[in-house]
Amino acid sequence: MMDSTVHFWAKTYRGKDEQGREADLPGISVRDHCLNVGCVAEALLKALPPSIRDLLPPGAVTLAALHDIGKLSAGFQQKCPAWLKERGLETRSKSESWSLPEPATDHGKRTACILLAWFLKRWPGAKVENLEKVAHIVGAHHGSLFGTKFFNKPLVDKAVELFAAAREALCSEMNDCFPGLPDRFPYLTDMQLWLVAGLVSVADWIGSDENFFSPPLQTLADSQQQASKAVEEIGWRSPAVLPRLTLEEMFGFDRPSNLQTQAVGLTTTPEVVLVEAAMGAGKTEAALGLAQRLWEKGHASGLYFALPTQVTSNRIHVRVRKFLQRVLKEPALLRLAHTNSWLMDMAVALVPPAGQMNPNEDNTPETARRWFSSAKRALLAPFGVGTIDQALLGVVAAKHFFVRQFALAGKVVVLDEVHTYDLYTGTLVVKLVQALRQLGATVVILSATLTEKRKRQLLGTDEHTPLPDSVALRKEYPLLTVLPKGGAALEQLESAPTELPVVRVRCASLSESEAAAECLRRAEHGECVLWIRNTVAEAQAAMKHLRSDRCEDTPELAVLHSRFPQFRRERLERFWLNRLGKNPRRRPSGCVLVATQVVEQSVDIDADFLLTDLAPTDMLLQRIGRLWRHQGRRQMAARRPASATREVWVNHPDLSSASDAESLKAALGRSARVYASYVLLRSLAEWQRIASRGVLSLPTDIRPLLEATYYERADEPPGWSELKRQMEDRAKELQSKAIAATRVWTLADLPDEEGLQTRWSDLETASLFLVRAARLKGKDGLELAPLHGQPFAIAPHDWQTNPVKAFVAAKTIHRNLVRVDAWLVREGCKALNDLDGAGRALRRYVHGTVALGIVKGEANGPIKWPRSDADTKLFYDHDLGVQREPKKTGVPLSRLTSYEDDEDESRD
Repeated sequence: MMDSTVHFWAKTYRGKDEQGREADLPGISVRDHCLNVGCVAEALLKALPPSIRDLLPPGAVTLAALHDIGKLSAGFQQKCPAWLKERGLETRSKSESWSLPEPATDHGKRTACILLAWFLKRWPGAKVENLEKVAHIVGAHHGSLFGTKFFNKPLVDKAVELFAAAREALCSEMNDCFPGLPDRFPYLTDMQLWLVAGLVSVADWIGSDENFFSPPLQTLADSQQQASKAVEEIGWRSPAVLPRLTLEEMFGFDRPSNLQTQAVGLTTTPEVVLVEAAMGAGKTEAALGLAQRLWEKGHASGLYFALPTQVTSNRIHVRVRKFLQRVLKEPALLRLAHTNSWLMDMAVALVPPAGQMNPNEDNTPETARRWFSSAKRALLAPFGVGTIDQALLGVVAAKHFFVRQFALAGKVVVLDEVHTYDLYTGTLVVKLVQALRQLGATVVILSATLTEKRKRQLLGTDEHTPLPDSVALRKEYPLLTVLPKGGAALEQLESAPTELPVVRVRCASLSESEAAAECLRRAEHGECVLWIRNTVAEAQAAMKHLRSDRCEDTPELAVLHSRFPQFRRERLERFWLNRLGKNPRRRPSGCVLVATQVVEQSVDIDADFLLTDLAPTDMLLQRIGRLWRHQGRRQMAARRPASATREVWVNHPDLSSASDAESLKAALGRSARVYASYVLLRSLAEWQRIASRGVLSLPTDIRPLLEATYYERADEPPGWSELKRQMEDRAKELQSKAIAATRVWTLADLPDEEGLQTRWSDLETASLFLVRAARLKGKDGLELAPLHGQPFAIAPHDWQTNPVKAFVAAKTIHRNLVRVDAWLVREGCKALNDLDGAGRALRRYVHGTVALGIVKGEANGPIKWPRSDADTKLFYDHDLGVQREPKKTGVPLSRLTSYEDDEDESRD
């Protein structure tokens, strides 16, 4: 141990100074902290599978240990006045201006500069730009890269003689304690750089945990022992699963499909597996069964199951938990990962193998629960289920993007519901697949609706590269395409299709009243009807028609969309997904469920009849996947009313008087704001063709129908051609934006928030917090009575003074939040700003733009802003959610097309 580094502080603690006043006092030393982090990095490497260890460069542990060498500088050490006084340096620090602006006081940037200078002496023949990158990613352990021009900035280094010896001593000791850096500079790819960056950050998080590492001086042996204990208690380990399980034992069903049997029987180690099958054909079980085989053979270190929405994530989370209970040999951590998962009681949970513990009891160790509760650490859990956005944040320039890449390395990553119709997010998905392949992950892509072009993009083969005959010639679902590790050729396994009954198809142009009447007629005959609208406003309007037209209180009616408070949305989704799920005894005798895209994918709903707005072909096919989903169950077939005929009606606008681009857009109405007009027209033409013959055959018609919708045509009307040109221009713009978001070296930090960087929307959104009453408390506090939960008070400094109370308040606030278009609450945001300190108090609890809405009345009622009784034109209805009445123009709601008519175009 080198005495020259012992007395420089790395962390402070809150205590009393010599005068008995509260102050930040110097705690653990730079040397001890760096030693601890190096030991943690060493322990983490031992817990990683060999395939991932081999990807990391020699000396990675030493680099992790040197991550805080930048704290051995005047700019950092002056941040603790107590240390300056203790060392007799107060006068000197002032006279030499130690408190200069960044990078003098930013220890991460200082680390990068110091390491670069050390690297230049150690490897004089290496390219400077390569050395800069390595220094850069070690210094960026707080999550932010500094930009490519960082090293061009002048390096201000006050009192260099005071710290130079300490830096040399630290470099020498860390290089001796751990496997040293090689004599020749190892060129690192970007993938290796991100793995090192992830290792450094994670090791620093664990090494900074005072529950494991306290300030007293550490020996190397003590630090190694504590590091191993920390990694073990957190739950960082590869899965131990039961060997030689059958599919029947994994899932508890009687007859696995050919597709599922083929998936788990792969003899090669896959890099990418593309599972294409009809909706409801068991793709989820195929993916999980394959994952179990890879864990069993030691070819994968965990799981992340990525889905398109939070709703689908919550449902698959339940299924994955049951699957893990059947296959695990010992308990393992399962993490639900999405923006609102922290509101769920089981977001971090220890899953016990069947029979070992009560599965309904939460036995999650407090250490693991605390450590994995952070959103930025969610993907580090051995097993995870969540939105695809969480994985996509690993390929855009979001803070700690490299931690997400490190977390996914070597795992089985399942990408569910990957579709053809996508622009911005679709470009990022391709980037994600490319990154995961380099990171040693196994990518399993599940889809019912891929064109050959999209398939090529995902597999990494361009349109000029011929596919092997076994892949190119097979068109009919189910298809299992495998790209083995090691660059071997693509192969496609034969799998006999599971024939489903044909679906009767009708294309019609119905008014809202006609559509509501048809739904009620069928529901009155005992059918469970699903009516899918393309926007929230249209879903609410449909529900109003149904309520006004039905007799008395039957049949049952409900609407599902995103514009409910979180607590209400969760209840509605849970209730209706159970009512229309696998158990026929729960089904109502006739109902109409109106919904937006929230039920479109990966939602286990079984409807007798489907009425849907016009949408792109791939989305229509997904919606049809909710029709007669469990007909194979004998009890479900017996429960189905005799009038039900497995039928879908595609309700489209009347286009007979529209020909040019603008009139076609106008005729398509709100749907043209959600989907590209050209794709809607092409989709309609193909579905009208299907309707003319009367039936859709599944899965036979899926691929031909998709290809016909999206293939290039030259014989189109001028109006269509113009809409195509607009769509292609828009596609290029969005693809460029997506690619730009992945330029992590040059782009400033993007917000690390789900949806902001991973999905593109021209609509700005905001949060609306709904309460029954709000009253100012003191100078800057608020007393609030939420729609759901007990009354509570908040103030700007709650998180500092009482974090436990603040966390409880935060959960209540977020359960009463509604996500809305920002323009709807513009005046409400201004009203909150006018509350000054009280407004700041609420904004401490909600990220981004927020408004406080007070619902007048005991149940449903108009929404007003604080200190105002003016009409906001917003209304809360317990069964409809937050709604806005359109202007009285005399134009049917479905035909409103401009912002002057009505701006309410939010979807899902």
